[in-house]
Amino acid sequence: MDVERTVPIVKVDAEKRIVLGVVYEPDVRDTDGNFMTAEEIEKMAYGFLENMRNANIDRNHDDKPNYGVVVESFIARKGDPDFPPGAWVLGTHVTDDETWEAIKSGEITGYSIAGTCTLVPDDG
Repeated sequence: MDVERTVPIVKVDAEKRIVLGVVYEPDVRDTDGNFMTAEEIEKMAYGFLENMRNANIDRNHDDKPNYGVVVESFIARKGDPDFPPGAWVLGTHVTDDETWEAIKSGEITGYSIAGTCTLVPDDG
């Protein structure tokens, strides 16, 4: 199944070089055609922070650190004016000049997660 999905950067603080965007939204198929429940996303987001010392904010999954530093992470609540309920939202201070320019020019438009998981058949 080919699914194309854009998860845009929603907020930008140009002065501080901070971007906020959805990392993963519940019950919405990703580019691989998979999806997660809000509960699974919360577990993933909390696990990310628990293991932050090993986290790597890289660029296009190149596994090279030092493009940015996580400064915010939260699960969007019902009524949030900017993000869908249950979505994992990440805020990153972009420390790399080339990456910041790529965000400003629209070359980089959002987050993409990397990780391992166990796929469960979809009954629907």
